[in-house]
Amino acid sequence: MVTVTLEYNNNNAVLNGLLEVIAKMPDVKIVETILPNKDKLNYDKIGELKLEQENLIAQGKMQKSAMIVGFTPEERKMFDSGIPMETVFERITERCSA
Repeated sequence: MVTVTLEYNNNNAVLNGLLEVIAKMPDVKIVETILPNKDKLNYDKIGELKLEQENLIAQGKMQKSAMIVGFTPEERKMFDSGIPMETVFERITERCSA
């Protein structure tokens, strides 16, 4: 018997279909091992990337984004006080398109 190891993206429908067909073949045994996602971002990784970005900006190797979309302190207060999210995003869109 030959053992084959595949590392693939589980969102690939064609490959998943192909593997289902192969699994139905006689003398084929599929052992599924879920590997940790190497590309998955967590808060620590995001923090490291943000520090790296800030260092590159400080060294002049990268420019700071021209436009930052997010909540202003006033918008945060509105959002926290119970104004519908759609209203807040409409106001943000108006501000960014002006």
